[in-house]
Amino acid sequence: MKSTWNWLTGSVVGLAIASTSYAGSPYAPHTAARSIPKAPETATEEVADEAKLRPLLDKLSELSQVIDRNAQSPQVWQYHLEQAEVLLRLAAQSRQKEREDILHMAVDAYSSAALLCPREQPVGLQRLRELPARLAQYFPGSPAILYSVLQGIEADCTLELEKTGGDKVKAEEYHCKLLMQFARQNADFPEAAKAVLQAAHIRESLGQNEEACRCYRLLIDRFPDNPAARKAGGALWRLGDKHQPMSLELPLLYGAAGSGSTALHLDELRGRLVVVYFWTSSSEHVEDDFRQLRQITDRYAGRGLEVVYVNVDNDAAQARAFLSGRLTAGVHVHQPGGIEGSVAERYGIQSLPQAFLVGRDGSLLKHSLSIERLEAEIALQLPRRR
Repeated sequence: MKSTWNWLTGSVVGLAIASTSYAGSPYAPHTAARSIPKAPETATEEVADEAKLRPLLDKLSELSQVIDRNAQSPQVWQYHLEQAEVLLRLAAQSRQKEREDILHMAVDAYSSAALLCPREQPVGLQRLRELPARLAQYFPGSPAILYSVLQGIEADCTLELEKTGGDKVKAEEYHCKLLMQFARQNADFPEAAKAVLQAAHIRESLGQNEEACRCYRLLIDRFPDNPAARKAGGALWRLGDKHQPMSLELPLLYGAAGSGSTALHLDELRGRLVVVYFWTSSSEHVEDDFRQLRQITDRYAGRGLEVVYVNVDNDAAQARAFLSGRLTAGVHVHQPGGIEGSVAERYGIQSLPQAFLVGRDGSLLKHSLSIERLEAEIALQLPRRR
């Protein structure tokens, strides 16, 4: 037990990154300045009782309070770094079923330190870059290893955005490059498919649909059994040149009074222009979107517009609680699962909220629309009568 504590309480030093190295990126292999003593075998087997873990838990509690009190301090990154080290020590002494959650928390703390440390003294960033090799040495086979690489990529891309003076396109293209390098070098792991899907989403958000489609097709070809491949198929359908019919059959969030109907079939709305708005109660900007959608409905309902709200919270009661007391118009339906649910998978939805516009013939006209862009598209489809 004592040797395990000595291992984790030692100083962090430079390490060579082997299996997670990236040519042309901050993750290129480098020579280790010094080596860390090998962890004892008991680091992954030994289970400490609560009395032995208590000092670590108390230290974490103390650091959390310090971080809260010093959130605006230039030195707060040092507390995040210390917190990360304590979490690593705790992970080494924890049961296997708890260890991964603790390791992920440690990676997040290192990431916070990397983003908050002074740019002229990037100690936090260097520690984050060294972390994958450190985890591989002391927690071999842990999913946290690749998670730490991905968090390092996110941190590097945030810094790249600063370096480019806020040039989002350049920073996001750099982001895609690192994600695709990660996917190529870790093709046997599920995280590779997620990285390609994220790169595709970024390309699509930049309006680079041809590049996005290449990524989506790669997912289908290389990772056919991964859920990301099914989502890629939905995305290719969305991005297709031909207008495709959109189908939707979901239970109503509120039963239609007196009708006995319990579900909505999108085909029932043929002949009307339909907005299909996908959301969760935790979606960013959803409250503003509801307000604007009600205004749009007031302006265009008499001219042939219908709005269908598709909630994807896991619990329908959560959606009803959110809507309680809010004035909304249109039809409300529910499909659990969020971004990982069947509806999001079918249409390749990777972020919420977003709106689709469906034509009178039931075909998809536009997708991934902001509310501001949505009204402009509706105005084109439903011109004012003279």
